[in-house]
Amino acid sequence: MAADVQAGNEHEVSCPHCKKTFTATLLPGRRARGFKCPHCRLFVPLERTAGSPR
Repeated sequence: MAADVQAGNEHEVSCPHCKKTFTATLLPGRRARGFKCPHCRLFVPLERTAGSPR
């Protein structure tokens, strides 16, 4: 499950909207676990990232 991923660790993320790759830390919080794209500002859920635990 996604709970195994630690907040604060950097992850390589590819945005499903703008298709750009960026390095980001997991956003803190329990409600929405994911990343904020610095290019288009879209929220990318952890489940949508490549190599994410399921």
